Amino acid sequence: MDLGLRGKVALVGGASQGLGRASAEALAAEGAAVALVARRATATAEVARAIAARHGVETLAITADLAEPDACERAVRETVARFARLDVLVANAGGPPAGAIDEIDDAKWRRAFELTFLTTVRLARAAIPHMVEHGWGRVVVIGSGSMVAPIFGLATSSGLRPGLKGVVKLLAQRYAKDGVTVNVAAPGYARTERLSELGHSGAGEDPFAELKREIPAGRLGEPEEIGSLVAFLASDRAAYITGQTVLVDGGRNRGL
Repeated sequence: MDLGLRGKVALVGGASQGLGRASAEALAAEGAAVALVARRATATAEVARAIAARHGVETLAITADLAEPDACERAVRETVARFARLDVLVANAGGPPAGAIDEIDDAKWRRAFELTFLTTVRLARAAIPHMVEHGWGRVVVIGSGSMVAPIFGLATSSGLRPGLKGVVKLLAQRYAKDGVTVNVAAPGYARTERLSELGHSGAGEDPFAELKREIPAGRLGEPEEIGSLVAFLASDRAAYITGQTVLVDGGRNRGL
């Protein structure tokens, strides 16, 4: 299936590892040029080079902490300066601090708000005008299962990410007439560095055995599976899908 992404330009946040990297790989595999932004300069540059070599597309490595006030605008500015356009934005900045609701102090809430909420708002605000200019654009927010049901131990994510659904709905309604769609790819438990950081890995032959028992599919998701959804939502084929939150969780969420 041709997704119509050849020749498009994408900016992917948190792209040096995990779901950001998988999203950048999926878009590049469809022929899009990709700007990758992340905090670790060496890792980001290495991933950008690897993607360019593997898929034969142009890439750009941008070093930035997207939680800094001017970093999102700078990432968009550098992308447009290099490629003269921006068609796809993957808003992803990593997960917020973990902790139960009675363990989160003001500093952690502020950090989580900057990282999880404001980065998406700032990236979209900077990127969408370039899409409107060309009458075509895609914004895909990397979300979480916490957007549809709170997760114990992830209070900041459970408190802030549902608010992003409101932002996505508002952006989708505002820019649909301009050919710009805005959606959320919401993964469940995927095999990433973040999963181990959250303390979900245990001991034994299969450190994720207990976690897998919660998932009807009986396994963790793979980053490439979330990347495939991102590429689809960024495609011509998904032109009539906007304002939606799409779960990729192996059936873990039982809500209607």
